[in-house]
Amino acid sequence: MTNSPDRHVLTGEQAKGNPSGDEFVELERAHKEALNVVQWLARMACSYVTSGDPERRVDLDYRAAEAALTTKTFAEGMALEMRFPELHLQFLHNGKPAPHVFDPQERSPAEAEAWILVELLHRGIDREKFSKKLPYSIPDLLTGDAEDYAPQACRSGLTQLAGWFDNAASVLKEAMRSRGTDRPVIICLPRTLEPYFYAAGRANSPNMERRIVSGRKLLAATDIAEAAAMLNKIAAP
Repeated sequence: MTNSPDRHVLTGEQAKGNPSGDEFVELERAHKEALNVVQWLARMACSYVTSGDPERRVDLDYRAAEAALTTKTFAEGMALEMRFPELHLQFLHNGKPAPHVFDPQERSPAEAEAWILVELLHRGIDREKFSKKLPYSIPDLLTGDAEDYAPQACRSGLTQLAGWFDNAASVLKEAMRSRGTDRPVIICLPRTLEPYFYAAGRANSPNMERRIVSGRKLLAATDIAEAAAMLNKIAAP
């Protein structure tokens, strides 16, 4: 799927809001796999991102055109991204992919860490600041070299998961366009990777009221305009 303003119908099994039993199992496997790999982005953010609200530095951006989650920038324009559905990791410099891609298939967390440390060395970034410590706990988080990542075993589910983000981008774009702007931002919390929509009147207000609707409920709509109208309704003052 692509993030196109001309697409008017939500497509894919993830748009139904009620995946079947087998699809749900596959989606759960994919969610667990992606949740494990994406923690490397969270670790980089915790270790190196210094700008903005400290509580939001670990938030990840979703870029629909590349189907990728990315950290905020650090160390003079650097960022780390994870692309669906392969869950490839790659550094970015000023938004452009840097050489060397880490494919997690049949690679261990220890190998992922070693790749990151080498990349930091090549780019002159202080490796001593890198920490694997997270500000939250993740159930069944893979560590060390006892078990490998296996995104290919749940590729179909990872494609569905990417579809959730892509549909969210389409809905937000339509919602924002109806309000006179076309610059929606998809933010992902690496602690959950769950599809929820948050709406508020003033994005930077410390006392802003945040209204929440589940992605499953919103994306159960069969029409992007209908889903966008629902989102605008809950965001209305």
